[in-house]
Amino acid sequence: MLELDLNQHIQAIAYQVPKEGNVFNGDSFFMKVTAEYFICVVADGLGSGEHAYHSSNAISQEVEKNHDKEVEVLIDSCNQVLKDKRGATISILKVHFLQKTFTYSSVGNIQFVLSCPSGRFIYPLPILGYLSGKPQKYRCQTYSYEEGSKFILHTDGLAIPGIKSLVSSSCSIEEISNYLERNAKTGKDDLTYIVGQLL
Repeated sequence: MLELDLNQHIQAIAYQVPKEGNVFNGDSFFMKVTAEYFICVVADGLGSGEHAYHSSNAISQEVEKNHDKEVEVLIDSCNQVLKDKRGATISILKVHFLQKTFTYSSVGNIQFVLSCPSGRFIYPLPILGYLSGKPQKYRCQTYSYEEGSKFILHTDGLAIPGIKSLVSSSCSIEEISNYLERNAKTGKDDLTYIVGQLL
C-alpha cells in the first residue's frame, strides 16, 4: 500500500505492508497536508494481527478526527482511546510551514530521523513503553528546520543499515522509498514508513 501527499511545502510518501501471512496489518498511519501544516501519525499495535490493528487504527482515527489540534493534546487523546485495548506505540509529527518548525512526540519503538541540508541531524529520543490508556508521561519537542530537509518515520518492521546516510543523500523521496521497499526485510513483522521532504 502506497500513499502520496504533497503541496508547495512538502512531499510525503507512506508505504505499508503486513506481516507475511496476516490479513490485518498491526501498524496504522494517517497523514494530511493543509495550507498551514502537515501532520502524520504512525502507530504500531502490540503483537500482530487483528487486535494489534484495532489498537493502532484507533490512534490513526483519533488523529484524523482532530488533526487541527496540537501534538501535546493529540498524544494524550490517543492514549485515552486505547483504554480496554491491547496497546500501541506511537509517533506524531506536526510541521508548521509558516514558522518552519515541527513538533514531535513518541512513545515506544517507532524511529524518526530528519536530515537538514546543512548536515544537521535531528532524531528525538522516544519515551520508553507504549500507550494503553493508563497515565503516561510524554515528551513533545519542537525544532526548526531548513528548506530541503528530508525525514523518515518508520516502525521496527523496517530494519536496514544506513538510514541516516540514506536520508541525507541527494536521492529524491521517491528514490528513497523505492530503495526501502526493495531492501526492507519483509515477512517477519508489519512494516510502515513515511518518507518526506520539506520544501
